[in-house]
Amino acid sequence: MRNQPHELRRVRRSLTVTLLVALLCVSTSIGCASGSPAGKITGDTSAAEQSVTKPFSNSDTRIRFQFAHIRTVEYDGFALPILSPDGCWAAVQISSAADWPTLLASVDGGVPDAGRIAISPLCADASTPLLAVAGSDLLIGRSCDSQGFLVESPRLDGARWIGKVSWQGGEPTWLIADEDVNAFASLGPTGEIAWCHRRRNVEKFSILVKRGDVIQEIPPPQDGSWLTPSFSSDGKFLYAFRLRDGVLAACAFPISQTISMTPIISIDLSWRADARMAYQTVIPLRTGGESSDQRLYFFHPRFSRMAIWNPLNNRIALTSPSCSAAMAISSTQIVTTSTKQLSVESAPVEGGSKDAAQSTAIIESLWIPIGRGTRSVILVVQPGRSTLNIARIDLDPPEK
Repeated sequence: MRNQPHELRRVRRSLTVTLLVALLCVSTSIGCASGSPAGKITGDTSAAEQSVTKPFSNSDTRIRFQFAHIRTVEYDGFALPILSPDGCWAAVQISSAADWPTLLASVDGGVPDAGRIAISPLCADASTPLLAVAGSDLLIGRSCDSQGFLVESPRLDGARWIGKVSWQGGEPTWLIADEDVNAFASLGPTGEIAWCHRRRNVEKFSILVKRGDVIQEIPPPQDGSWLTPSFSSDGKFLYAFRLRDGVLAACAFPISQTISMTPIISIDLSWRADARMAYQTVIPLRTGGESSDQRLYFFHPRFSRMAIWNPLNNRIALTSPSCSAAMAISSTQIVTTSTKQLSVESAPVEGGSKDAAQSTAIIESLWIPIGRGTRSVILVVQPGRSTLNIARIDLDPPEK
């Protein structure tokens, strides 16, 4: 790997464990969990799948779940996989030499020496081969839909393209291919796409949003830049992070017939930020809440845990301490990752306690949720140095 900066490696060791791999992880496979006399599930991949029932703390409620290993795949040791909406495919960054300037699409960013992506079938036999994605200089994107997932390609002339790859593999279809720098793209719930854009010799990013055949631009904020746009699950807000004079803020733009040129509301997250912090703030996230959810899920740099921001009242709900990745599984429960365990806990309350009212550790080792499967199934990964274990957890397995 070329020149992967010391800070990136340090983040991987501490947050990868919690964030890097929760912060940026790719797919892996982990074996079936084993049970101890206490009903503990660990990361042993040799055991057979089993159902376990465990109680919630401070509650009479119990949770029954089943853990099953799917497969193990190679990955670049850094990037999180992207999971298809049906949970049957995972796009994996097999290799990458991207350094921080390349990841951040900065003016001094270069072309990766190698960036290969493959697609791992998850609903087929574990021996089913990976599907190839054509191209050796591809970086895995931040978003997907039922047809495919986004990729980015730094070009030799300094430009950067955004493409989409089918879940069946093959050549990318280039959605944005021009002489400028286009990065951090995200798909909306009804086919919209938002991304950051700048001229090759300009440092600050604007936001471009394409809805149908219409493209709207949100200019760079005064003395600042936009980063990592995304859509709320219900499609009513466009979110973006604003970086200006070291201050990182989350901003919400209401979406109607058009998109507001200025955010309706914003909230400061850090006063000592840079583009790397903004990048790390959203990487742990692979899914938000339900389809009616308007809120923004992100890793809060000041509180060092996952958080949920409601733009309607400008309030933040914090997950439990040490939570470095989270995924909503219902309106009342979330799955959280820490360096020691994967837990199901009650959804955080805005302005409430910083500790979950109810929680239970379902795997007592590092596992990171990457998305939902069918019904009550979630998919999780366990990062290694160069391989990822991929497993399935059914939170409501059938009675036997």
